[in-house]
Amino acid sequence: LAGMCLRFCCGLGRSFCRCLRGSDWLCHWFCRRCRSLWCCFRLCCRLIQVKKGKIHDSYLLVRTRIVVNIPAAEFSVRLSRNENASPQTVIRISARSLQQLREKLNPEKLRQLVDETELEHLASIISTNPSKQNREMQQLVKKNFGISMIIPAEMQASKKAGNFIWISNNASSGMKNLILMKVKREERRGKANSDAFPAQEKQQIDSMLRTNMPGETDSMYMIIPVLSEKGLWEMKGDAMGGPYVMRRIRLRKTGDEIIIIGFVYAPEMKKKILIKQLEAAISTIK
Repeated sequence: LAGMCLRFCCGLGRSFCRCLRGSDWLCHWFCRRCRSLWCCFRLCCRLIQVKKGKIHDSYLLVRTRIVVNIPAAEFSVRLSRNENASPQTVIRISARSLQQLREKLNPEKLRQLVDETELEHLASIISTNPSKQNREMQQLVKKNFGISMIIPAEMQASKKAGNFIWISNNASSGMKNLILMKVKREERRGKANSDAFPAQEKQQIDSMLRTNMPGETDSMYMIIPVLSEKGLWEMKGDAMGGPYVMRRIRLRKTGDEIIIIGFVYAPEMKKKILIKQLEAAISTIK
């Protein structure tokens, strides 16, 4: 069962539980008494409110549950696995008061924790099931880039050109794509751990996308205006675009970098689950 169960007990003794069911697994959670958590969850889904004492049966089997207890002796965040189902993650947050919850809980870290948990689950689906893997494409990636990565079986369309590979499910609805490319790494100045792309690397990526990801005419081609871990891609000269995720891997022997980009084109539907599936595939890289 996809979803999340949220339970919140306030100082007045009232409690409520919302069970999130359906294809999307995370939602806006808004408590009028605790606005600091509003920005923590931003994926949409259907909410079902459950009265106090009714948290049983199927509500205990949801994949991810967050339980918030107020008042409690001290602030704490505890994680447990597979209490009532497998796979399942239960995150228990305790605080003396709402004020302490606002001050001590980091919404971004909580969201990251839930996000990583979901990615582990999605990755395990294809990792443990050979029938869901495109073995031929996995071998091609290993041969050309020296990395192991699980490619979903549905992604059958591909294009290879030098240090560039494009892989796609080529679907008419919900199109998912993976791009792998190798670029020469420029010596960086300033902070050693800076995530900013040097101009030379950005130019190489732009050039590869323009050459290998054209549109209907020569004046149309894929661009990524701002390179980062997550963002939006566009089609130059056309009204196309969507979200992307990216990972960079530095090769120790040559110092070059492998750029892996997962992007979605699906104007007819919500894209968050699709991009999450691509992000999960990228997380399997070894």
